[in-house]
Amino acid sequence: MTMGDSAILRKTARSDERHSPAALVRAMLLAACMLSTLVSSHAQSASPKSPPSATAADSTNPPEKVGEALFQVHCVVCHGSEARGRVGLAPSIRNRDFLALASDTFIRETITQGRPGTAMMARPDLAGPATDAIIAYLRSLHVENPLTIQVDWNLKYEGNQAQGSEKFFVYCAPCHGPRAEGYSAGVVGTGIGLPGFLAVASDDYILQTTRLGRLGTPMQPFVGPGGLANLTEQDIKDIIVHLRHLGETYVPEPPGVYREANPALGQTLFTVNCAPCHQATGEGKIGFAPSIRNRDFLAIATDDFIKRTVHDGRAGTGMLPRPDLSEQSVVDIIGFLRALPSPIKLAIEVDPDKSFAGDPQAGEPKFQTYCAACHGPKGEGYTIGLPGTSIGLSGFLNTASDDYIFQTLKQGRLGTPMRPFLGAFGLANLQNSDAHDIIAYMRTLPSQQAPAASTDSDFE
Repeated sequence: MTMGDSAILRKTARSDERHSPAALVRAMLLAACMLSTLVSSHAQSASPKSPPSATAADSTNPPEKVGEALFQVHCVVCHGSEARGRVGLAPSIRNRDFLALASDTFIRETITQGRPGTAMMARPDLAGPATDAIIAYLRSLHVENPLTIQVDWNLKYEGNQAQGSEKFFVYCAPCHGPRAEGYSAGVVGTGIGLPGFLAVASDDYILQTTRLGRLGTPMQPFVGPGGLANLTEQDIKDIIVHLRHLGETYVPEPPGVYREANPALGQTLFTVNCAPCHQATGEGKIGFAPSIRNRDFLAIATDDFIKRTVHDGRAGTGMLPRPDLSEQSVVDIIGFLRALPSPIKLAIEVDPDKSFAGDPQAGEPKFQTYCAACHGPKGEGYTIGLPGTSIGLSGFLNTASDDYIFQTLKQGRLGTPMRPFLGAFGLANLQNSDAHDIIAYMRTLPSQQAPAASTDSDFE
């Protein structure tokens, strides 16, 4: 229990309001939120807090310690603990051979420019001291028998593209995909034929990788008598020329929707792009990422609502904009979510244009009584370590209509700490007018938020 929690409990125990209904509701809500947090802590670590500023922390902490804190916030979700990676999702970047071959510039450009066509988003916001600190952390990780290898970042090889295509199909395609598209094809290897990778990887970097392999990963050495296939360097040069051809002829998925949703493909896309935060089947993590396979969420959230959330992200949270995902890809992901088994599916009509004439001044005390215990006094949610989502930030409020919020208050979210609040069966027996006042107050919250870059995931 935090000091803030203790203060709230002391307040609810004051003799002048000990028996008031509002005080009892606040205590019940706080207890429910604390219980949900305690239960979830057995299955997950606490949600990450906002990262320390690299520049501010340099004076008191060594760069690798600052980098570790930044890595835990920005990178660990995909690349795993100590950057060990996750096969089929994100590669190991603490690997001995990767760290021997990858220059600081290579890592820096990968972070700031991202990898188009993959879940590795460009993070120009981390450019400068933050990226340098993350690199320092990676370099500080212990590896067995460290190597020092000189890579020529300007060297270009000559080869036969047609022969390279045949060799690639035999030796590389099973892990990297038929067009080297990587994880998006449902394979275990990375997208080595995508322009994002080829823009930062030199020919010599690729050759050295096939010669060394990646210790502790599925990537084995392929060159020479000790290699998996006893390939010659010229074989690899032919393959590199073919990879360059794939990059030059790469055509991203066409814009728009050109077929019905494919739930099977949507599952693959979800696994690569969404599961690191929202878990394998969208069940979420309390205090970190909400459930998006929830029956009530899927009943209330329209396809357009989900598309806008994916495309625009949620400003102030770890839900980054994903304009790189085509509309067809998002349609496939939605198809996967809607195909998941659900108890007694609901059909709820939400009017995206409906607005209510509530009183924000009357809504403030109601919000503090019924909502703040889980969502924070200004709707900050996960960003201040609470189990509820960040419903007071502009990223949510710019997407959620008044009727969407109203229906959520009325319906709750089955299997989550979010209970129904309206009517005789609601947790607080609120009237429609009470909900209208709360919504009106919520609309004022973005102007009250202190400008801060959060890193917690939020897709409520």
